[in-house]
Formats: sequence, C-alpha cells, structure tokens
Amino acid sequence: MTNVELYALEGKSFGLVTYRGYAKLSELARISQPDIYDESNNPGGIQRDLDTAHAVNAYEYAAFGKGKLGEYRLWPEVVLNVRDPSIVTRDAVTKAGGLNLTKLTFDLTKIDKSTNTPQVSRVDGNHRLHFAEGDEKRKFAPVDEITPFSITIGLDVAGEQALFADVNDNQKGMNTSHLHNIRYRLTPQMKTMETSPALWISEKLHEDPDSPFLGLVYKGGVRSQGAERYINLTSFKDGVELLLSSGKTLKTMPGSPGTRVPAQYLLIRNYWNAVKKIYSSDWTKKTLLLKGVGYRAMSIAGGDIIDRCLAEGKTNSKDMETLVERTRKTRLDDGRSLDWSKDGPLSSYGGMKGVNLLADRILASITPVEESTVDSLAKEVAY
Repeated sequence: MTNVELYALEGKSFGLVTYRGYAKLSELARISQPDIYDESNNPGGIQRDLDTAHAVNAYEYAAFGKGKLGEYRLWPEVVLNVRDPSIVTRDAVTKAGGLNLTKLTFDLTKIDKSTNTPQVSRVDGNHRLHFAEGDEKRKFAPVDEITPFSITIGLDVAGEQALFADVNDNQKGMNTSHLHNIRYRLTPQMKTMETSPALWISEKLHEDPDSPFLGLVYKGGVRSQGAERYINLTSFKDGVELLLSSGKTLKTMPGSPGTRVPAQYLLIRNYWNAVKKIYSSDWTKKTLLLKGVGYRAMSIAGGDIIDRCLAEGKTNSKDMETLVERTRKTRLDDGRSLDWSKDGPLSSYGGMKGVNLLADRILASITPVEESTVDSLAKEVAY
C-alpha cells in the first residue's frame, strides 16, 4: 500500500478549516506519529510521554472489546494536524449543505517517521493510535475498527501547540467516584465481588441501614449532594482496600467471592459501627476521622483489630468497641494525644508516610496479642 485514502466533510469549526470523517484506526496510525516532548532531544514537542499500559488497554478495547461495560463501544474523534501539506492531496467529490465532501489522499512514500518531527502530528489520541498499526513484538494485529477523526491541514506548530493546550485544559476529567459508581451499577454483583470487592463493600456500606455510612458517601452526580456526604466513593474505596490488605486473617478468609466478601463486609461494618460509637463526637465532616490521613490510618488499624477479634471468636460491634476504645490512648511521636480536629497535630501528617506513621501509633495503643496465638486461633474460626 502506497496511499491511504480518507473521505471527509470539509467545514469550519470556530473559523478553523477542518476535515471530519471516519477511518480505520490502523490507517490513522499509519499516516501519523506523536510529537513527544523531550527537554533534551525534542524541546518543541507537545505530547506527554507515552503510558504504555494505557496504550495497551486502548488497543485491547479497540481490538477485542476488552474492558467494555455494555454492548457498544465508542471513542471521540482522533485529532490530527498535517504539518506537511505536500504529503496529501485534496479532491472535492461533492458539495451539500454548504459542506464539501473531500477525498484526502496521503502518499505513504513521502511520510518519514524516522525523525522526531512528525509530518502528521497527533494532537489528540496518541494512546488510541499507538498500537493501532500493529506491533510484532506484542503480536498485535492492526486494528481495522472504524473511529471518527478530525484533521487540520497546514496549521503551524505554534498554532497546533496552542490547540493542544486548549483541548486538554478545557477537558474536565471525569469524577472517579462517578465512574466507580457507574461500573458498579453496570456490573453483575458476583462479578464485582470477584474483581473489585472493595467497591462492592463500599457501595453496600452506603446503602445498608445498619451501616454507620448510610447515605454519607458521595458517588458523583449532582454536586449539592456533597453537602450531605462525608466522603467520596473513591477515597472510601481506597480505605476499604487498605483495611482488607492490612487484615491478614480478614483477607485470607476461605470461600468463593460470593461467600467471602459478604462475610468480610459484615466484619468491616461492625468495626466502623464500633468506631462511630467510640468517637461519636468526631463522626462529622468537620474532623479528620473520616478524611485523608485519619480515615486511612483507622482503616489500616481496622484490619488488625478485626484480626484480633476473629482470633478470639468475638466479632460483633460491641466486642470491637473494647479494642477501639483503647485507641483513645494513642500518643503521637511528639507526645500529644490523639486529636481528630482539622487544626490539631494530625494536620501536619501528610501522604502515605503520615498514614502509616499514625496507624503504627494507633496500633501501639492496643495491648498486643502473641502472633502465634492469633494464627492458631484464626485457623479454628469457622466462617
């Protein structure tokens, strides 16, 4: 193949002549390349560095439908700019409604991809196109699925850079809590238990009348709900993942996801009910107990507390209150007592380093149980 022929409608978008149409992903990949910014070798580049995992995911979605949640697949336009107009010819085919249907013929013999300066630059869609032409090393075949495109011709590099910045600056990233909630709603319950137990548990804690988090988790959508929500779903899910991973006995409970995850859920619900009871005055949006470092540290502590209760065979909320009560004796590294207020000593704790440091201090306040005893008793617990 020496040419790639695309058919497009010629029109103006905000005064800029563009060519919009549909083409195979492999064809769009074949005629274009990214302009990756490299301070040393390509200081004029505009693209961020490639995220290979993201590009692989994009390829698998396009080629096989992997990762799709419903019956259909859809991508927005791939945006290209022909910096070198000599490689393409334009032939008007017909005119209708003030728009020209144009055939764009790209001469592949004139396209040289061996340099850092693309003749057809990928303004938007590099990850979608990276493997679309195929990849022998990964045994990826070309993707011949059809996608929409928008092409500009002859736009100078400065103009293209400005457009690139405008497009990316004006695209508001999707709220991750909203995305998690949509995935939960679209995925069968058993599948969610298997692939994302933390998400399943988080959603249930928000819905369960016996949960201390009933109606308190912001899951995206109307912003006014945020006034009544204590924590967003993404942060909440992160805490559940920390709790599950820190509870050695909790995370290795036997059974299939369909039996294990609901059992884990009940234990986690009981733990947080105990925390709410002991720290009732701090169970508000105005403290750090349910925010950032505080919530994550208490999640880590929860894994250990649940393990201890499992070892003793006492796992209801009342049993857990005894251990949670002891956390009130926590002393921070500077000797001050545990204080959940936003302007208290915890305000200086940052990142996961601060989370782990606080979790260590909280757990140090609980009388340790011999690990050998925990292990031996845990094996005797029937779920």
